[in-house]
Amino acid sequence: MERCETHLWYGPTDVGKTAQLGRIAKWHFDRTGEISRLVSADSGWQSIEPPLIWDPENLEGILECWNVQGLPDPWSPLIAVTEGEWPKVVIGPDGKPKLRMLKPGFRGGRIIGAGDRIVGQYFFEGISTLGNVGMQDHIRTQRAIGQDVVGKFTSTVDEEDEKGKLVSRVMTFAKAAQSHYGQVQDWILLDLVPRTGRMPVSRVIWTGHEAKGDDDISGIKNSVLGPATVGRATVDRTVQKFGHSLHLTSETSFVGKPPKIVREFKAWFVKHPDEVLTRMNWPTKISLSISASQALLAKFPGGFIPLTPEAGLEQFLEFLAERGS
Repeated sequence: MERCETHLWYGPTDVGKTAQLGRIAKWHFDRTGEISRLVSADSGWQSIEPPLIWDPENLEGILECWNVQGLPDPWSPLIAVTEGEWPKVVIGPDGKPKLRMLKPGFRGGRIIGAGDRIVGQYFFEGISTLGNVGMQDHIRTQRAIGQDVVGKFTSTVDEEDEKGKLVSRVMTFAKAAQSHYGQVQDWILLDLVPRTGRMPVSRVIWTGHEAKGDDDISGIKNSVLGPATVGRATVDRTVQKFGHSLHLTSETSFVGKPPKIVREFKAWFVKHPDEVLTRMNWPTKISLSISASQALLAKFPGGFIPLTPEAGLEQFLEFLAERGS
């Protein structure tokens, strides 16, 4: 199987990134009968239509979801996901739930998921919050990587059990050092993201938040724009890791009397200026031939794909499919 499509869709909160993933899961299932999987480190997938979510009580669902917020020791499980493994919760001998990664089954070189159906897409939400999961683990374990964690301190809480016995529990907290940020950034951009690009699926879509970062050469604060990772916006390193990187935005206006709120959602595929820092552009990347790029701009002459309740980012994926890109 050829290398899969890799996408990065980034933007501020409340521009519909998660809702678009639900749309794309349904769009792909309607075309191929293949389901999708979502690995989320964000708050959840409430903006996706519930009938689309697979669970033991909804066997017709077409989107398997796993929330990894707060996951201890996330490094190996997330790497295992890129090899087709998927989590299962089992009850250990101590009566507590434990995570177990299940090795995948394959059919024709493709991963088999829920309902004995082929998994055609993976979604990773989002690139910065997955990094935060790694940072949380470094802090929780007080792991030394080049530098020890800094600012370590303890806090005590008095707890009373069901029999009235009082116990004092001491917790240790810490702040990460710069080396921890570097390790997490490298792990995501040099290991995890490239691994997802080699998965035996049609496409992998990452989402991310937008951020303002510092220029490495001039040192000027908030002088570059781009996708957030951990600590700052690593613009060139992040965007260039994907075949296609789109910037999602929303604009709010008041129309009519009495005023009515109107929101316009866009997915930019060309670089475009920030609303405030007008001399600075938000980066994008489209991996297309010159003729295909011209055709995309002819189809969407504003340099963005309009996102409406009737048509979302499946418009872009349909364009790629039609061009064989």
